[in-house]
Amino acid sequence: MTQQNFSPFFEIIEDIKKLCAQGRTGTIFLVSDNNRMAQVFLDKGDIASILCRGQRGQEALSSLSSMQSARLRFDESLKIVSNRDGLSNQTIFEFLMQAAGKLTGVGSSITSKAVTRPPISATSFAEKSAAGFSINAETRKIVQSALTVYIGPIAEIVCDDYFDKATNLRGLIEQLAGEIPNEASANQFRTELLKTLKSATN
Repeated sequence: MTQQNFSPFFEIIEDIKKLCAQGRTGTIFLVSDNNRMAQVFLDKGDIASILCRGQRGQEALSSLSSMQSARLRFDESLKIVSNRDGLSNQTIFEFLMQAAGKLTGVGSSITSKAVTRPPISATSFAEKSAAGFSINAETRKIVQSALTVYIGPIAEIVCDDYFDKATNLRGLIEQLAGEIPNEASANQFRTELLKTLKSATN
């Protein structure tokens, strides 16, 4: 999957609007520059539900609106959730655009350039991070594969962001588990990943 640069959140909102206007059905994956992950489920152009850090509906919308820049990926192959949040597209977009204006300090018509960050190469994961913690390519692959089981292909982007800032392995696992909305699944992820990593080092 190709790495994308972060874009200002008002541009992300416009991209979501376009998908809605096109009547698309599928799942929008968002990852912010501060490691906040969200999923927006579309059903024929209607925003059926929003999920952000284990929250849904209005609470998820509030968390989503705190993003300042993010990456977006749209996947038509993933089905929408069965439960709807009951929020209209208009309500959602008005709330997000108002929040985006407050975050940037200007109105929704701003034309700032996208915030860019160079792609992280595979070799960088075998080197030490700024905090002195190192993670090799094999461990990266194991962790990413484990998370993919629970949140799908967006795990690649999520892991890249957390790997870049991790200070220890256990803390990294806890942060990634926090991206899994279901608590039982998050616990299972922790257990299975620790077991796999232990086997890999023996």
